[in-house]
Amino acid sequence: MTVRWRLAALVAIFFALGDALQADGVAVNLELDDGSHATGGLLKVADDSIELASGGPERTTFAVDRVREVVIAPATPDPRPGRVRLSLTDGTTLGGDDFSCTAQGAVLTTAAGRIELPTCRVRSLEWLAEGATGPPAWSDTVPEGTTEDLVVVGKADAYEFVECAIVEVGTESVVVVLDEERIPVKRSKVIGLRWQRPEAVGPGRTVVDVAGGRLRAETVAWTAEGLILDAETPESRVLLPAESLRRIDYASGRTTALATLAPEQLETEPFFGALATAAGLKDYFAPRPLSPEAPGSAGGLVIRPRTAAVWRIPAGGRRFRGAVAAGSEAGPAVVRIAVDGRTVLEHVVSGSEPIPIDIDLSGGRRLGVTVDFGPTGGMAGAVRILEPVIER
Repeated sequence: MTVRWRLAALVAIFFALGDALQADGVAVNLELDDGSHATGGLLKVADDSIELASGGPERTTFAVDRVREVVIAPATPDPRPGRVRLSLTDGTTLGGDDFSCTAQGAVLTTAAGRIELPTCRVRSLEWLAEGATGPPAWSDTVPEGTTEDLVVVGKADAYEFVECAIVEVGTESVVVVLDEERIPVKRSKVIGLRWQRPEAVGPGRTVVDVAGGRLRAETVAWTAEGLILDAETPESRVLLPAESLRRIDYASGRTTALATLAPEQLETEPFFGALATAAGLKDYFAPRPLSPEAPGSAGGLVIRPRTAAVWRIPAGGRRFRGAVAAGSEAGPAVVRIAVDGRTVLEHVVSGSEPIPIDIDLSGGRRLGVTVDFGPTGGMAGAVRILEPVIER
């Protein structure tokens, strides 16, 4: 066989293998709204459907509104830590090796490739010191009441903020406008940037985990060519390398945190009933929100016996999910959850180990949660309802 024919044969084998790999897709696990799971090779994510290869020529299509989560499986390790970190206006972050931007758009260079995004989504930029893990010191000392962009110049332990308008970030300099004069500042002198931009609404949107960070999006599309978010207009579109995808959490964009809803009905009856009428104590016995343990989490509620609360289920509510655990070392409490007055779950809660909640709300109009005194009738401790959400 001549060298030319050998080369042609190798090229043919290469493309055949490539076609086979593309046909198999990227291995993923799908969690569906009924709690079941599906696995296969991810071929495509569109606005309304997800297509999997399940071996051979078979293809399976799932409606996006039935999918709670898409997870790359097995998990792909993230690349080495980058040298820059972006904080976005929706509260998420992205890490990479370098960053540049103009008024027309921004580019974050990462180990997986280029991320293209609108400059208006960037809240701040940090150049990270070698071995740094947490946020830099300057991020905790941003002057309050600032109405302009800020350039942070100096070193990690000795820096100052300069108010100006940031118009461009290049490979060698940061271009700012100060007193109507366009001034290039050497990047070697800059350790951070902060744009004066309003926070975007974070909850209620799909969460997309990628190599080195996370974003929130209204729409998600994925093919072997790329991961595209918010493609409605060129001004909102975000393009990421296809291989950077780690997880799509659709459920986060369809959930309402119970702690954000006011009860339609509320009754409290403490062990010593007179406490409910004592000045300053009535609110103590009413359900109180727990602070979220992580950004973007749904937090929770602390409820003390005896309390009965009823919430109106938002339109389209299909499932109530969360967990319940004891909030103190006092005696056991009884938790009852009802849909339209019909008890669907009852637990005696006495330990800190969370008990999962997953209740079908289809067709229901009202969700009731009652925390009562324990089986013996004695005093009972508070109960924590963790991450309680209603999914549409």
